[in-house]
Amino acid sequence: MKQRSLRLRLLIGAAIWVTLTVLVTGAAIFYLFRASVERDTRADLEATLDRLSALIQPGAQGALLREPLPDPRYELPYGGVYWQIQSTGGIVLDRSRSLWDHVLHMPDGADLRQLATLAGPDGQTLAGLARHVAFGAAGGGQAYLVTVAEDRSILDQTIREFGSDMALTLLTLGIAILGAAWLVVQTGLSPLDALRRGIEAVRRGDADKLVDGYPSEVLPLVAEVNELLALRGKSVEFARARAADLAHGLKTPLQVLTATADKLRKAGDQGNAAAIDDIVAEMSDRIDYQLRLARLRLRAQSDVISTSLNTALTRTVSVIRQTHAGESLAWNLGLGPDTAVNIDGSDLLELAGVLLENAAKWARNRVDVTVRPADAFAEVIIADDGPGLTEEQIARLGVRGRRLDESRRGSGFGMAIAMEILELNNGAAVLGRSELGGLAVTLRLPLAGND
Repeated sequence: MKQRSLRLRLLIGAAIWVTLTVLVTGAAIFYLFRASVERDTRADLEATLDRLSALIQPGAQGALLREPLPDPRYELPYGGVYWQIQSTGGIVLDRSRSLWDHVLHMPDGADLRQLATLAGPDGQTLAGLARHVAFGAAGGGQAYLVTVAEDRSILDQTIREFGSDMALTLLTLGIAILGAAWLVVQTGLSPLDALRRGIEAVRRGDADKLVDGYPSEVLPLVAEVNELLALRGKSVEFARARAADLAHGLKTPLQVLTATADKLRKAGDQGNAAAIDDIVAEMSDRIDYQLRLARLRLRAQSDVISTSLNTALTRTVSVIRQTHAGESLAWNLGLGPDTAVNIDGSDLLELAGVLLENAAKWARNRVDVTVRPADAFAEVIIADDGPGLTEEQIARLGVRGRRLDESRRGSGFGMAIAMEILELNNGAAVLGRSELGGLAVTLRLPLAGND
């Protein structure tokens, strides 16, 4: 999809939006989960603070708690949960056995209403919460800073595991959405593929126009294409009709001139009669040339046609064999397996007719026709044993209205028509001397199916 592919644009756009949506959604869910886990942890620590504050015996000597907390981890060194009671002066009055000899320090300026990150024993990182607890006169006017904390690795591990599971889930979801987007794009653009196949059928000559059955969004384009095809056909037919009308319109004046030449000849004016005959012949040849050009198929570079080369050559040779020039010649056809060429059938018959008529006109006894493959082309070699041509004559051959031998009847337009046909159909011709001594014309015609 190197060109400006609509399919690629849609898929890239879908991929970008799906990726952004998945990333934003993942970030939002991860943030909400992290906040929820930290909120639950804070609630647990607050509950522990409440219980710990209720167990304090103000002014007690030694242990400040009336009874130990029920969680056995508080009695296990580095057990992962910890508590500590300090005086307002920062002196540690009591702490859990799990702290061992470690002291918890709240960060300076920390908001005691929020979770804080503390350094714990054995290199642990703790999530901690602290509270000031004061006792009135009944408690001896004592005030304490009570701190509880737990190993943050448990919290972080929970968050990491959730993040990994969520990333895998969102990745799977993103791939599934991209697959669905690809399916939607394929389904949505399928009418354009059908339209392309319809245009290709028209281009190949299998259909005259695009058929109905397209979605409403594509129907205006289908209608425009059909209108262009109809207009193109009408334009070609109009041009051919005008050429035919012009030719028929000129035939009557030419007939009058021919009759006038006959009258002059009968009156003994041979010179003027011959001059008029030459003018009439020249004009007739030019009219015939233009009519033959009008019958050629105008085609785009992308048009693909398939015509049997062997059939066209065989039919043309069989016709020329019936003419005066061709009946006495030996025709040697080396055609081989049938080959389909990318050229209109009528144009191919016209091309073969021009070249084979020319060979029959100049050949003495023999004309050879050989077909051979040449990469993406088929080569047709038409050789005769006539007098042949010089390099200068070969260079002049094919120029409109130029004849190499003015003594023989002909307009000089035959090779010009052949060159027009080859140019219209992406072919080529090389002229040279044949092994038989006469002219050899090598045609290169593109094979069908190599567009």
